[in-house]
Amino acid sequence: MSSALTDAPLQSPTPITIESAAGGYDRPGTRRLLSESKLPTAIHKVVRAPFGHTVLTLRTLDALVDAFDVAGQAGQAIHAALMEDIARTGNLAIPEPTRDQRLFLGAFTTTVLLDHLEGTLAELAPSPKVESDLEADGLEELLEREAADMLGRVAVMASKYLQVQAKSKPEATDPKLEVREQWIVTTLHAFAAQLHGAVERLTHLGRLRPFGVALAKRRVNVGERRYEGFRARMGGEPVTDLKPVRVDDIVGNADYIEAGLKLARDVAAFDLEAGTSPKQINPVLFGLGRPGCGKTITAHAIGNYFLEYCRERDIPARFKVIRRTDWASAYQNASANKLVKIFKEEIYGFDGVVGVYWPDIDTAFASRSSGDLRMEEKNNLGAVFGIFDGTLIPKDGKWFMMCDANFMQMDEATRSRIAQNPFTVTGPTTAEDYVKLMRDVMLRDVKRFVHPEDPRWVEAGQACVDSDLSGRNVESICNNIRAHVQDFEYPNEYFKADLDRRRQIIDEFSKRVTVDDVIERVQQFAEFQREAEDKAAKDRFEREVQDMVRQLNAGREATERAAAAAKMAILGEGG
Repeated sequence: MSSALTDAPLQSPTPITIESAAGGYDRPGTRRLLSESKLPTAIHKVVRAPFGHTVLTLRTLDALVDAFDVAGQAGQAIHAALMEDIARTGNLAIPEPTRDQRLFLGAFTTTVLLDHLEGTLAELAPSPKVESDLEADGLEELLEREAADMLGRVAVMASKYLQVQAKSKPEATDPKLEVREQWIVTTLHAFAAQLHGAVERLTHLGRLRPFGVALAKRRVNVGERRYEGFRARMGGEPVTDLKPVRVDDIVGNADYIEAGLKLARDVAAFDLEAGTSPKQINPVLFGLGRPGCGKTITAHAIGNYFLEYCRERDIPARFKVIRRTDWASAYQNASANKLVKIFKEEIYGFDGVVGVYWPDIDTAFASRSSGDLRMEEKNNLGAVFGIFDGTLIPKDGKWFMMCDANFMQMDEATRSRIAQNPFTVTGPTTAEDYVKLMRDVMLRDVKRFVHPEDPRWVEAGQACVDSDLSGRNVESICNNIRAHVQDFEYPNEYFKADLDRRRQIIDEFSKRVTVDDVIERVQQFAEFQREAEDKAAKDRFEREVQDMVRQLNAGREATERAAAAAKMAILGEGG
C-alpha cells in the first residue's frame, strides 16, 4: 500500500462505542496476563494477610483486571476501525498498518488502560503527588506491539516498578498492615500517572498528534468515558459550563462582541494537522467595565458561538471557563502549578482548538507595587506572564482567551501583558438598548403580559438611562416582574387539562403588567440603590471617623506617657 494512504489517521466518522458488559470482555485471559506478569505476587509480598490478600488488595486486583480488560477491548475496537478505514482506500492489498498507525493503536489502548486504572485507584486510596514522568526510552517500541502483548509488558513494568519502590520506601515494610495496603495502591497509581505522562508527550507534542486531532472528530465512548482525541471526560460531565445564551441576546457591547466573534473564527481556522494558523492573531481580548455591564454574559455568548461554529464544520473544539476554585491554593507554589497545568494540558494539550474565559482576572494577581506581595502571588504573576508572553504555551492561533476586570488595579507590567487588546464594556446605554434588554430578552417568556406594543416602553428605557442602571440591575427588576406575572394559584381544572388547555389557563390567570408599573419598578429600584449607596457611604465615613479618633487618642496617650517618663527622669536626676 502507498504510504500516503496508510499513514493517514482515522478518516471515518463512524462512532466507536465500547460498553462495559457484566462479565467483562475477556476476564479469564486478563487474569492470566496479570498472573504471568507476577504483579499479584509483588503485591502479596508487601501485604501478607493471614488468609492471603486483604480486602483492599483484592479490590486493587479487581481494579487491575477491570482496567486491563477494558483496555484490551478498546484496543480491538480501535484496531478494527483503523482496518475499516484502510480498506476504504480501494487498494486491493492486504491491509497492514504502518508503524505510526501501530503506535497510535498502542497509545490509545494504553491511554484507556491508564484512565480507567487511575480513576478506580483514586477511589481506593489518596492520589499520589506526581512531579515527573517515566523515562520515554523504549516507549515507542512498547506501543507498536500488538495489544495483548503490549498490555502484558505494561503489567510486567508495573510489577517491576512496585518491587523497586518496595526496596527503598519505608512504608513498604511498615509494621501496620493498613499503611502497607495504602502504599500499594498509591504506588500503582503513581506508576500509572507517570506512564500516562510519558504517553501524553508522544500523543500531544510528538508524532502522534495528528492522530489525536483526527480521533477528536469521531465519537468514541469507552464505558462511561467520552474520548475527545486522547483526552477523556466522564459521560456525566457537561461538555461546557457556559450559560445557554446566544449572541443575539446581548444588548450593547457591539465592538467587544464583534472582536470576540472575529477572534473565535480566526482560532477555528487553525490548521490542526499542520499545527499552524494562516493568520497572525493576538489571542487575548480584555474587557474593562463596571459590575453588571454584561462582561460575563457576553463572553458566554461568544463561547457558545465558537463551539457551534466549530461543530458545524467538524472542528474539534473546547471552551474552558477559568474559576478561582480551579487553581487557587493555600500551599506554596500550588496555585501557579495548577494554572500552568490547566493551560498546558486542558487548553494547549487538547486535540483541537480552544476558547477560554477568565472572569475578574484583576482579582487573581496582586500589584507588585504593594509592599506585602507574597511569594505565592509572585509565582502566580510569573505563570500568567508566561501565558500572555507566549513562553508557557505558544501564541500560535490554536487558542484564544477573553478576560475582564471591574477595575484596573493591576500594576503596569501586568496590565501591559493582559490588556494587549483592550475594550471598554459599557453594556446598554440608550433607551432603546434597555427596552430590548427588558422587553425582548429578559421578559421574552412573558412578553405577551407586559403590553409589548405600548409605545411608552421607550419611557421605561429612558428611566433606566436616567437612573444609570446596569444590566444586572435590570435583570433584578425583570425577575420581580416575572414573579408578579406568574403569581397565581392553579385552579383544579389545570391538573386535569391537556397541554393546550393548560397553556390557555396560564394565559387566563397570569397577571398583566402595564408600562406605568414597569417605570414605577425602575424608579423604586433606583431609589433603593441610592439609599443603599448613601448608607454605605455614611457607614464608611463613620468607620473613618472612628479610626481617626482612635489614632488621635493613641497619639494623646503616647504624648502624656512620654511627658510622664521625662518628668520621672528629671526627678531622678535631681535626687
